[in-house]
Amino acid sequence: MTTVGAQGRGPTGGPRTVGVVSPVLGGYYFGRALAGAARVLRAGRHRLVALQTYPADLDRAEFPAVPRRRTLVGGSRCDGLIVVTSALEDDTLRQIHDSGTPLVLVGVGPVEGVSAPNLGPDNAGAARAVVDHLVAHGHRRIGFLGATDQTDTRERYDAYRAGLLAHGIEPRQEWHYRTRDNQEAGAQAVARRLAEAGDGTLPTTATLAATDRNAVGFMRGLSSHGLALPEAQAVVGIDHSDLGARIRPRLSSVDLLHDAVGERAAQLVLAMIAGERVTGEHRLGRSALVLRESCGCDAGARGHVVLSGAGERGRDDTDGPSGAPGADGARRADGEAADVPAAGVDPGLDDVAPVVLAREHGRDAWVAAVRQVLAAAADRGLRAPAPALRALADATARLRPSPDALEQLVPALHVEAARTVRSHRRAAARRLSRQADGAEPARRGTGALGPAARRTALETTVRDVVVALARGTVAGTLGRAGRLERELAEQYEVDLEMMRADGDALRSLDWLPRGHDGVAALALWVDDAEAPGGRALRVVGARGGATGPRRLVGTTYPPQEFPPPELTDPTSPTVVVPVGFGRSDRGMLVVSGLVDTRATSTRARYNHWAAMLGVALDAEDTLSALQAQRRELADAAERERVLALEVAAGHERTALVSIASHDGTWDWDVEAGRVRYSDAWARIVGCDPAGIGDDPQEWLGRVHPDDARRVQSAVAAQLSGSHQPLDVEHRLRAADGRHVTVRCRAVTVHDAGGRAARMVGAMAVVSDVALFRSELRERVLVDPATGLVARELFVDRLERAISRARRVGAYGWQVLAVGFPAPPSALALRRLHGELAPDDCAYGPAPRDVVVLLDGAGVATARDRAARLRALLGAQAVVVHAAGTGHPEPAPEDVLGSARGGDAIEVLRRAGDLLARRRAWLVSPRPPRA
Repeated sequence: MTTVGAQGRGPTGGPRTVGVVSPVLGGYYFGRALAGAARVLRAGRHRLVALQTYPADLDRAEFPAVPRRRTLVGGSRCDGLIVVTSALEDDTLRQIHDSGTPLVLVGVGPVEGVSAPNLGPDNAGAARAVVDHLVAHGHRRIGFLGATDQTDTRERYDAYRAGLLAHGIEPRQEWHYRTRDNQEAGAQAVARRLAEAGDGTLPTTATLAATDRNAVGFMRGLSSHGLALPEAQAVVGIDHSDLGARIRPRLSSVDLLHDAVGERAAQLVLAMIAGERVTGEHRLGRSALVLRESCGCDAGARGHVVLSGAGERGRDDTDGPSGAPGADGARRADGEAADVPAAGVDPGLDDVAPVVLAREHGRDAWVAAVRQVLAAAADRGLRAPAPALRALADATARLRPSPDALEQLVPALHVEAARTVRSHRRAAARRLSRQADGAEPARRGTGALGPAARRTALETTVRDVVVALARGTVAGTLGRAGRLERELAEQYEVDLEMMRADGDALRSLDWLPRGHDGVAALALWVDDAEAPGGRALRVVGARGGATGPRRLVGTTYPPQEFPPPELTDPTSPTVVVPVGFGRSDRGMLVVSGLVDTRATSTRARYNHWAAMLGVALDAEDTLSALQAQRRELADAAERERVLALEVAAGHERTALVSIASHDGTWDWDVEAGRVRYSDAWARIVGCDPAGIGDDPQEWLGRVHPDDARRVQSAVAAQLSGSHQPLDVEHRLRAADGRHVTVRCRAVTVHDAGGRAARMVGAMAVVSDVALFRSELRERVLVDPATGLVARELFVDRLERAISRARRVGAYGWQVLAVGFPAPPSALALRRLHGELAPDDCAYGPAPRDVVVLLDGAGVATARDRAARLRALLGAQAVVVHAAGTGHPEPAPEDVLGSARGGDAIEVLRRAGDLLARRRAWLVSPRPPRA
């Protein structure tokens, strides 16, 4: 095994590695912020490592609740870190800040002791723009829906209140519709309560929702109770997710341009890596209000985009060049940020394209191509050629347009056309002025078209471009549907592969989709006393790239040094997701590739892979444990069988020895129905041995009539399968007619099927029975009179319990030592056995001592059982918790040693020592307590 220690970061001035630490990595919020950061870093040839800290199996109903564990890896590998919202605890943020690592916070509230720049979207400007728009619709009772325990949603709520006050509206407490989270279900429950509380009249006529998911749940809840929207309630959300475009009426929403937030965060962290000092609060200062039907705007007509703000704004402390953070955005005269542009200023393609086209790469070229065909029509009257229109449609599809992109692009296209005409007119006026001044000769014979022809060409070109955009958006929507279909098929394939894979295939990543050709690796947690937290990550599988990643298999890294550079992709983000499910935490999955920035859910496919991998690894461990347990049970059963055979053979030998020593012998072959009686047995009944036959009636026929029923019942019990030794005292008729009192003891030997095969017994006169009984009892497996097991069986079971506890961490065993003031009575032993479970057993190592094995029990069970035994057996009995797994140190007043394990013989010895010391302590004089 190779262990890698701390490594230096990238060379000064060269490509850098930046870590984006986020709760999750997909969706329109986290995914878009990650995509924006990736664009800036890729342009500078830097590497991006996306580190997810929330578990992969996070239930969406739990988000944004903080999970019980948040794991950060790779801190020492990154030249700078961008931490998003609740990804890390405040203590971890302080540690990163104190280490000197450049740190940028996104959507994180103030953290004591951390002066890192805190960046966020234009939450305040977005909320104010919504309030202004609803007031313009005539609404005066405007509510706020959502949970305000996050920094972003709290800023939106505060701006909502400020917006109402700016319009002379006093916010009311009942207008704040609180939800338990930012998801649909909580908002739907609020809507249900509001609709059922009154006569269909709500406290408000319009509502600003903290998130689109809140808004959608609210609208569904109101609609399910028969309320018409937006007539009964106008609703506006924040996030501009695809979910809002699918509901009816379609949701008006604010696009906070999270990808631009990610871009700015990357710029800030690169500036800090370069040595610039950046602190303070930063806000993007611009957003886009996408108007649809839910707010009451032209229900059923096309949507519209209203831009909010003009740039980044905030309070900061920056020693950077111009254009560094701190450039103020648009402001009102009173110093507040402008919420909406001046009336009559419509957004063009530069403004609308980032809102409705998800992919940034190629977007600027797309805008330039549209403007080029418009300029050709306005300037020279040239219509766009068919190849150019087809290329424009294909480019539109590649940019992944939103479902309603065409609605937003068409108005922007007309704005661009009008700007082109104005620009052409200004250029023509300047040219004529220069010609009049003689600075430029007049153009003659150019063949230029007249204004009417150029206007007709421009109108035709606009229609052609609209058709091309329509084809592109439809193709983009179909393409997204195809990608989702392929992804579902891919997920199904991955799930099946994981279910079929064995442990080696899981670790070697054989389950990865066939089309994945990037870097991928799996590292699992292993114990490491030298690593922080006592554990490290060992690479168990790696794929992709050249042979470099595969060479790392078997290498162990401290958490802060993982992943190494060999597992990061220089051309695309490297995603690191925790592997686990439920309470399990298995390791980290490293995958290179893009994340979905359009999905409403944060469950990216890498999360699905990591969660399913956690399930598969857990199932593998469970199966291995069951197989080991099966082998252990088979071994135990075999040992029990061998021990039983040995004990049975010992019984037989003991019986034979006892028969010989007591001169009464018989051996009954049950299957053959024949009995061999010894000469001594014949002498006891006063018969000639030669005259004794082999019929069982030679014995049973001589039993006194008053004892016959009892003897026959005891024999029948033996023949029917009883494993208790036969012990019967009766009168036997001798040859001279007199009766002698004898005691007959016998053991039954069973075949493999459990049937009685042989019964061997000894008969002695009453005066010899006491000695015979004590000798035979010592050799049985379980004493029928006391219920105590033989020493051999107790030691064997204790040894197996100790061995099992060493292999299986969750298994426990305990030993109690019980001391009696005198040899225990049958009643005391019955009470003791009544507190034992079926798998427990007790052994008497001394006349006054009993040792109890609690199989599969923990310390708490042992304490409870000991307390119950003290209460049942009385104050004179001593009960000591002698040994076991997790056995605590003795209390100071206990002045006793303890045993935590060792071999069974050592445990028995210590149990005896503990009883002796406890008895001595109880009888020794002690000074009175003060």
